[in-house]
Amino acid sequence: MNYFYNYVNIFASNIKYNTMKKFLLSAFLIFTVTLSASESLIYSDSLSIEVLEDKLNLIEEKALKSIQTENYEYIDQLIRSGKINPRMKINGKPLIIHAAIHDKAEMILLLATYGAMLVEPKCDEGKNIMEYAKESNAIHAQAQIIIIQA
Repeated sequence: MNYFYNYVNIFASNIKYNTMKKFLLSAFLIFTVTLSASESLIYSDSLSIEVLEDKLNLIEEKALKSIQTENYEYIDQLIRSGKINPRMKINGKPLIIHAAIHDKAEMILLLATYGAMLVEPKCDEGKNIMEYAKESNAIHAQAQIIIIQA
């Protein structure tokens, strides 16, 4: 009789164990789905938008610094990864105009290779790339622009 009693207790505990397992699995799945839904809502939060804007400003600063220091690999990497567009404007001027202002002929060629001069690059004030190159007395940039436009 004692053997039968132990068998019944083991069977009952297995039922409780299986029920508990199912309950924990269900709770875990509900928690996971709820967590995923709340994570997707975080991106519309104003703090997250500010963080994304800060990251964009940091990328823009690094892009300008890379143009000034002739860091072609970094600019190439940013364009290939899609983090920046070769025709994007920073401080009201396209990247290629920043390169012309600093007399970086090779950087102008790199940006033009990615399509920065498919449309005449102009700043928000309406001045074009050649006007900036002339104002800055950037003779290498002027020569590169003439070659590209020829």
